Amino acid sequence: MALKPSDWLLSPHDFPGFDRFELRAHEERGPQVHHTESLHFRVPKRYALVNANELIEGVIERSGVTDGLCFVSAMHITSGVYVNDAESGLLHDIAGWIENLAPFGRNYLHHQTGEDNADAHLKSFLTNHALTAPITKGKLDFGTWQ
Repeated sequence: MALKPSDWLLSPHDFPGFDRFELRAHEERGPQVHHTESLHFRVPKRYALVNANELIEGVIERSGVTDGLCFVSAMHITSGVYVNDAESGLLHDIAGWIENLAPFGRNYLHHQTGEDNADAHLKSFLTNHALTAPITKGKLDFGTWQ
């Protein structure tokens, strides 16, 4: 049973399901700043490609970091993070590609444990668990279409 594009939440410009920020740590030692926040959310569909850039830039703004690095980690085994163009047609293409490589509804061995999410584990394997991005002048410093 293959999923259809309507089974995915494809949101190129916002982050549906966002719940709250949680400040975990903030330390300043001279010019060095260590700032950690958790973003809590529940996407309203089983699968989603959403744009969290605004939320992450909010964390950067609250951190006070103007130049440095931002580490983003999904912090869930069936989630991933990625950097790419946020164009809606491309999101459909990515969702289709991921679904083709790790289709929903197969009889995966992982399902013998009583779970039903083996495809979600495989889908997250196709993205990244974490990424590090540059911060320049207090903003994420990506390329033109990222």
